[in-house]
Amino acid sequence: MIAGWELPERALITRDGRRLRLRSAAWPVDGHCSFRAALRRARDADAPFRDLPFRDLSREDPSLTAGPSLAASLPLTAGIFHASRCGSTLVANMLGGIGGVQIADEPEALLDLIGPFWAPVPAGVRQDDLRLVLALLGRPMTPEARHFPEARHFMVKFSCIGLDRLGELETVAPRMRKVFVMRDPLEILVSNLRLRPGWSLSFHNPMRRAFSLGMRPTAAAGMDIETFIAAVLGRALSLAADRIAGAPAGWLLVDHAELPGAVIDRILPWLGIRPQPEEIAGMEREARLYSKGRGDRPAFVPDGDRKRREASAAEIALCERWMREPHDRLRRFWQAQTRPGTS
Repeated sequence: MIAGWELPERALITRDGRRLRLRSAAWPVDGHCSFRAALRRARDADAPFRDLPFRDLSREDPSLTAGPSLAASLPLTAGIFHASRCGSTLVANMLGGIGGVQIADEPEALLDLIGPFWAPVPAGVRQDDLRLVLALLGRPMTPEARHFPEARHFMVKFSCIGLDRLGELETVAPRMRKVFVMRDPLEILVSNLRLRPGWSLSFHNPMRRAFSLGMRPTAAAGMDIETFIAAVLGRALSLAADRIAGAPAGWLLVDHAELPGAVIDRILPWLGIRPQPEEIAGMEREARLYSKGRGDRPAFVPDGDRKRREASAAEIALCERWMREPHDRLRRFWQAQTRPGTS
């Protein structure tokens, strides 16, 4: 291992102001660990999370001199958006296998900044904070640390609740191209109900629940957790459909059924990236494995048919109530891109 530099772990509102929690990450010298794995390793460090210090940071903070200068940070060139359990992790894993690509998978500090609890911070300050965290995440890994060519493309895979402040992201990252990964909404819902996502914990706090839904607390008070999950997913689909309708040229829509081939055949050409033959072979190997595992991962087994068969009548009704209409709008945009004249 070689010494690394600090990466932002969380961005939180505290009683005495805005703070970033940092954790040091180190890069391996054998080239077998990606930028995403280094972030993950930083999160999984042995030091107790509660013992990590909070401290304010600015671009001039002397602690940031370890590693590349923030002035050398790569601009955010692509954002991967999705509505959860759609194949976005597979997309990120495959893109992360390209030598010139540096991709951060749902970095929590960035998600904090675009989440609901940063809303009271003035817009100009929020944007400055976004610029700082993007600069920290976008500092290029060196060829010596990667045994890869120097990174030229910095990308972020966002969470399914990352669309609320897309306008501010576009302000601070004007070169960002946007990929939206979609899937049959019933498959998405069944997957999230069988294995509840981390963001579903917001259901148990009335204010967080309301923020997640874009509702007043009184309007969200009577929901059960299954309805909450369906409504949050439906809101993510609706926000995406609204954004894409406003500026369709800036988006590429990819359906889960097109994966993994669409990464090589559609996403990379759209982003202007030409992988080497050995990188394509690595991406193809990655596509054969279960995307969310670590270490020795099992082979991927398609599960869409099973999820649709498992859906109860109540789950189908939730899908139709909250998710079907925005999904159908997204599908029409997808058809316009992949099958001109059929939308």
